Amino acid sequence: MNEVIKQSYEEFTVQVSFALNLASGESIVSSTVTAVDKAGTDVSSTITDQTTVVQTSNAVSLKVRAGSASMSPYKLTFRCVTSAGHKWEHDITMRVRER
Repeated sequence: MNEVIKQSYEEFTVQVSFALNLASGESIVSSTVTAVDKAGTDVSSTITDQTTVVQTSNAVSLKVRAGSASMSPYKLTFRCVTSAGHKWEHDITMRVRER
């Protein structure tokens, strides 16, 4: 998943799997998710619900919310550190469109 399209009212969970990056027995030990608008302003506290960040041994997820078409597209950046000390990042473009 490299792009998500939503309406401003919608709230739902977005998940990124890092499974293909991990060696056998390696797992995610820490993670962060941030969001910036089209101007590059950090909007993590309004576009994402940081209390919903969940990491499993090979994936990271959180709930997205709000947003406006005028500040879209947003960039969601999922980062993790693994038990082997590897660092991985996956970016998702989130577009807000009223249909």
